[in-house]
Amino acid sequence: LKKIRVVPNPYVAHSEFNENEYLKKIRFTHLPAQCKITIYTISGEKVNALEHDDQDDGNLEWNLRTINNQEVSPGLYIYTVEATDNNGKDIKHIGKFAVIR
Repeated sequence: LKKIRVVPNPYVAHSEFNENEYLKKIRFTHLPAQCKITIYTISGEKVNALEHDDQDDGNLEWNLRTINNQEVSPGLYIYTVEATDNNGKDIKHIGKFAVIR
């Protein structure tokens, strides 16, 4: 889990990473085959939860939208990745990323 990254970080609005001005996204990389990603504001408010279940691809894209389908505000965000290792033990990774307008 130490290899998990968010790209781009920081996310800058209007960067070339976007496919167009209406499709904004970041990518979580080096994910385990099955995991749950939960994203929080720096104050601890839950923004969104994502499920990753792909044996072949360790990437997951997020459209920078909240649970209520609103675009996220600029700021610092915390994310957790929860998974189960081969021994059945729960493992967790915590990271952060920034959104800049």
